[in-house]
Amino acid sequence: MQWVRATRARRFTVAGAALLIFGVLFLLFRGESSPPAAPVNVEDLPRVDGTLTTVEDDRLVMKPFEPLDGKTELEFELREAYKKNFDLAHLRSHSAVGIPTRIYYRRDGDVYVAVYKTDAPANTGGTGEQ
Repeated sequence: MQWVRATRARRFTVAGAALLIFGVLFLLFRGESSPPAAPVNVEDLPRVDGTLTTVEDDRLVMKPFEPLDGKTELEFELREAYKKNFDLAHLRSHSAVGIPTRIYYRRDGDVYVAVYKTDAPANTGGTGEQ
């Protein structure tokens, strides 16, 4: 009877340790609790769909599904005014596995300025630029 209690106690200890580890990992890697809200009139901005190849604190690099302005690689600046619209950890996961991403942007001369991001439709094939 003693060994039954020991086995049961060991199972509870292992289960408790597993739950604790899961909880810590969840808290560390969950990202933001909710996606950033879309800016007002975001649909009026030009947009481009593609896969992110680089995600840094101040820039994103995208390989668009279709060339934009003759470019097969686009670099977007992440300016302070719009940084709250981007969950960089989430974008890094997009980059790592090639999840299609849609970037809404503004032009500042020759510079593309990223304003907002959404997940692109899985069947997207074009830039959808307006």
